[in-house]
Amino acid sequence: MERVYIVEDHPIYREGLAAYVNEEPGLNVCGTAQDVPDALAGIDSTRPHVAVVDLQLKTSSGFDLIQDIRYRWPDLRILVLSMYDEIRYADRVLRMGARGYVMKDKGPETVLKAIMAVLRGEIYASDRVKDQLLLGKLEGSPTDVLTDREIQVFQMLGEGNSVADIAEKLNRSPKTVQNHVDHIRRKLNIKTRQELYQKSKEWEMGQVGPPPLD
Repeated sequence: MERVYIVEDHPIYREGLAAYVNEEPGLNVCGTAQDVPDALAGIDSTRPHVAVVDLQLKTSSGFDLIQDIRYRWPDLRILVLSMYDEIRYADRVLRMGARGYVMKDKGPETVLKAIMAVLRGEIYASDRVKDQLLLGKLEGSPTDVLTDREIQVFQMLGEGNSVADIAEKLNRSPKTVQNHVDHIRRKLNIKTRQELYQKSKEWEMGQVGPPPLD
């Protein structure tokens, strides 16, 4: 029996996906969690074969969880499940060590297909992502110039969060978050705070490509 651990902050989606996966012969959802601390404790006690991780969690970040899992259990396979555009994030999470990326709007059937592929040792991504990877054209985001934490802060700015909001959600000091913001502005050649919020909002909504770098 292959054990699956689901980390997702939306309870209805989490429990619905767990029920769907449990109907598949040979699969068992051994646990669920809504944030990083509970996920790490649950994974440690259940030792799943694959962890399905949402990038946006209740009080923490899926990016942080991926890094923690890779450090603590390097053999544990990770499948990222997210509402965020795969073209913007798939390349980054695959380079971090995840074995697949699925967007939530694809439905539980696709998630199950991805879980099975990852358990077979395959990398799972949509044809759209595979084509872009092969062509070396996974663009449309600043992921090549921003660190994982910076891309997370940039994303949260685009969602309308203030520096104080982000500091609270990431359990970091406002000064640390402001340092990340300053680094983002320098790297993306953004001059004003207003421009930063506008660019992050446009990028988060998928309306524009990456901010200009020159």
